[in-house]
Amino acid sequence: MAAAIRPGRKPGPTSAALNCRPEGPVLPKPKLSGSPIFKSAGENLTKTLDDAVKGVIKARWPVENVSFSLAVVSTDQESAGVPIWEYHHRAERNDRGVKNITRNSQYLIGSVSKVISDYILLNSGVDIDRPVTDFLPKLNSSRSKVRWKDITLRMLGSQLSGAPTNNGFSEYYYLKELFVQSGFPPLKDSDYPPCGVIGLNKGCSANEILEGMIAQYPVTAPMERPAYSNIAFVVFAMALQEATGKNYTELVADIVSKPLDLRSTLPSPGDDDRAVIPPGESSWGADYGYNAPGGGLVSSVTDLSKFTHALLTRSLDLTPTQIRKWLKPEDWTGAYSAVGMPWEFFRPLTLTPSHPHPVTVAGKGGGAQLYSSQLNVVDEYGMGLVMLSAGNPGASIALSDALLATFVPAADEASRDQAEKQYARTFKSERTNTQSKLIEATFKLDNDSLVISEIRDGGNDVFGGIKKIWGLTMGQYTATFGSTMRLFPTDLYQTTQMEGRNVTAEVWRLWPEFGEPLESDMPGSNLGFENCLQWALGDWIHYGKEPLDRVIFYKDASQHVVGFEMPFLRSGILKPIGLTEPTTLQRLKLQPQSSQPSPDTTARATDWHEGSMAGGRKAKPAPPARPTNTLIVDNGAYTLKAGIVANGQVGEPRIIPNCVVRDRSRKVFLGSDIAKCRDFGELQFRRPVEKGFIVNWEAQKEIWDQELFDNAATKCDPTEARLILSEPPNGLPALQTNCDQVVFEEYGFASYYRGIGSTFNAYHDIQSLFRTPKDAPTAANVPAEVMLVVDSGYSHTTITPLLRGQPLHSAVRRLDVGGNLLTNYLARLLSLRHFDMRNETYIVNEMKESACYVTLDFKSDLEKTWKGTRGEKRPSYISGDGIVKDYVLPDFHSNTKGSLREYDPTRHTKARKLAAAGQTDEDVLTLRNERFAVPELIFNPLDMGMRQPGLPDLIQQSLQQLPMGLWPGLLANIVVVGGNTLFDGFIQRLQKEVVQRVPDDCVVRVARPVDPVTSTWFGAANLASHPNIEKLVVTKKEYEELGSALVARKFFAGLNLT
Repeated sequence: MAAAIRPGRKPGPTSAALNCRPEGPVLPKPKLSGSPIFKSAGENLTKTLDDAVKGVIKARWPVENVSFSLAVVSTDQESAGVPIWEYHHRAERNDRGVKNITRNSQYLIGSVSKVISDYILLNSGVDIDRPVTDFLPKLNSSRSKVRWKDITLRMLGSQLSGAPTNNGFSEYYYLKELFVQSGFPPLKDSDYPPCGVIGLNKGCSANEILEGMIAQYPVTAPMERPAYSNIAFVVFAMALQEATGKNYTELVADIVSKPLDLRSTLPSPGDDDRAVIPPGESSWGADYGYNAPGGGLVSSVTDLSKFTHALLTRSLDLTPTQIRKWLKPEDWTGAYSAVGMPWEFFRPLTLTPSHPHPVTVAGKGGGAQLYSSQLNVVDEYGMGLVMLSAGNPGASIALSDALLATFVPAADEASRDQAEKQYARTFKSERTNTQSKLIEATFKLDNDSLVISEIRDGGNDVFGGIKKIWGLTMGQYTATFGSTMRLFPTDLYQTTQMEGRNVTAEVWRLWPEFGEPLESDMPGSNLGFENCLQWALGDWIHYGKEPLDRVIFYKDASQHVVGFEMPFLRSGILKPIGLTEPTTLQRLKLQPQSSQPSPDTTARATDWHEGSMAGGRKAKPAPPARPTNTLIVDNGAYTLKAGIVANGQVGEPRIIPNCVVRDRSRKVFLGSDIAKCRDFGELQFRRPVEKGFIVNWEAQKEIWDQELFDNAATKCDPTEARLILSEPPNGLPALQTNCDQVVFEEYGFASYYRGIGSTFNAYHDIQSLFRTPKDAPTAANVPAEVMLVVDSGYSHTTITPLLRGQPLHSAVRRLDVGGNLLTNYLARLLSLRHFDMRNETYIVNEMKESACYVTLDFKSDLEKTWKGTRGEKRPSYISGDGIVKDYVLPDFHSNTKGSLREYDPTRHTKARKLAAAGQTDEDVLTLRNERFAVPELIFNPLDMGMRQPGLPDLIQQSLQQLPMGLWPGLLANIVVVGGNTLFDGFIQRLQKEVVQRVPDDCVVRVARPVDPVTSTWFGAANLASHPNIEKLVVTKKEYEELGSALVARKFFAGLNLT
């Protein structure tokens, strides 16, 4: 660490306390849609704009010629496409295009297109750190003045490639006479580029663009400094076309417009009847051709609102980490400005005059002839600002500045107002007995941020002790600490349990403030104090594995702070003084929210008038008629279990192979058609599910179409049915969104619920869970109170603790050992000991299911099957000792299935004689320790070299993530499901090993339903008959109105239907 860390000081109006704060929000992102402060700011700006366009006050532009649309996007708006504030104005002199401007009106957005293009680049699946010459080898020419082989796709998208700005467009041919009059030598037309010159020649072809890039000069060396380039985006779009086979128009549609439902975002030209077209000659209607990626898209307020909302809520088809990275700068462009991909960052110091601090604005401006646009993202407040104009470009700066100057300070005040009510309080522990101490922690909001006022443990000044410890431990590295300790939120959230209800745990970090530097007469005195290095102090002091700067606030489903915890004090959760606890009935009615800071806002959006803030919400429309039929699909990797629950009547599910199979004769079998196959040797499988997730929808839809919609046993009309679909825990958002789109947009189900398969098992009657599923009640009234589900299937094994049907996500664990791995391992062992079976996975899988078992004593059984030393075979090896069995392989003539027999040593002697005479009529394999060595991988994956704990150890790890008060209930209700749990001895071995890993006073009970393969399906069938099921599902209408973000939020809430 640095020899001395000193507090930063920067001249200007900013607060010294916030000058060197951690990057990110000062306080939690506010809920803006319901904030009176924000509403008042919006009303004031509406009046100002009304006065400007009416001529009451002086505008900066000719209002009669300029049409514009303004909008504010927030994380908590009800609908992604409906901003929380918007204003539209149509210029008097507009004589073309739309007559009434709304949020759906189209504008040319110029270089804001680069944001969309960079999103396509990031989401293309192409390695963007590869040189562009890997995709466009023509650029790797000895004639090129630009070193294209040193330039990656990321550099092109980040304005760091040094590439030329344009190709032909930078030539002002129509001003050539002015050039000559100004002393420039006259030029022939042949002296200009052969294409792309306005007023001289046609647009460039792809080949001509590449030739132009070889001929032109670089602006700067790659990565030396930022250099603005439009042609860089054209070049990387051409590279993506080579890599993906899709042109830019197709990429916009497939990656942006369709997934996000952006119906007005497309390459120019747009729709004249929906367009805002300014008077005079403009770029509207132009065909940008290959230049579209750099500035040729058309869009609307609705579409930019949807895109910005998805960006702010981290629901784009990128991970939250990728989005956070995307919103970071790549290089400096000025003292307080930087460039990203392709964001143009600036950090004004005066946007929040009442509480001054640098506010990071990630913006992107754009322009075309008589069109201007600006998209500003202020992630600190979860807010986006949209400005679109058509007419004199002078209006754009004034309008964009007005948005920033109005709404950023309003958002800051709203965040402070909400934080003061929720966080600036006293939290106190509850006395559990006469010996326990009372811990109190008090927080206040000063002019800058949340600060610690006092922390006391009985008579001890804990806060004073913390400051003293900081001084003693870190004082040797830092300047003197001041008396203030600040708190700042992080972007770390976790859903957990508090007194039987779901709460969101927010992690905050303490941030010590430094004292004033000592005066000195030395040159450069205290110059180093302008360098902010406090960021290096985090996580330096621990007390018993807990950092001294880590604290946690807890929020309930309504986003109210209900607790505070200091893990380093082992304080438990302190309650805010004055908090009224909800009744038990109120708690049961609470619906859990997303773990993200933004609330679940799924109410139907209202129509807003021009320039208005959100008013009162309209009453929700009556829900559609409840579907009487529910199609339940437990979509496993090996088999899918599917069936109909009609009017509450639960039938038997069909168990269907979830694969497409091709035999040696190249005949293809789909799903259940595999039963028609007569030669199971060397079958080739194509499975739509990998690692539990649907990754090949083409194959999956073929199977669904045949088995679910064309087959009489499960045939249903999706438009009149509800779908309940299982998925594994911790699903990938991109795959989940794709699944939602297929369900609603391709099949058109009336309503839909996608839930973690393990959780469906909670809807069996817990007291009689292990009866035959079909004998269980048709619907359990409530999910099981507490249970631990072990689901060991084809792809993997998961451990999912459940509380009232809700998965405790922090404790979910996954073991990458499933039936597929066990089958392949058995094939390897057989190939080493007998003959090559690696291509006979179907036969080997049947052998595994009929012959393998889980041993209770691996060492003992291994000893029994050991051959002994050379020349001295052990008696137990010769006899088999009950473990060794013979397996007769199918011959696909007299029998198509293998069979397990008792081991007969004499049979093998006879078989060798018959084989020598060419008379053998069957193939027999002797199975020894393979029978128990294969399932042993579930308990000891290290036997195969896998660096993962076994199943009992993973259960222990899962429990250690949870309060010990839950352990007895979880351990007494361990339920195992999935095909691998059918191995003989599985339950007994698991119970034996779990007992060895938990406290003696915990009763361990492991049980398995009669049919663990269909247990999940029957649990979902019980859920389908639950009286509150309609509160859980998403209807097609809701999906069409609110999009996939609603599905993600609502499904995350899970099975809390008690």
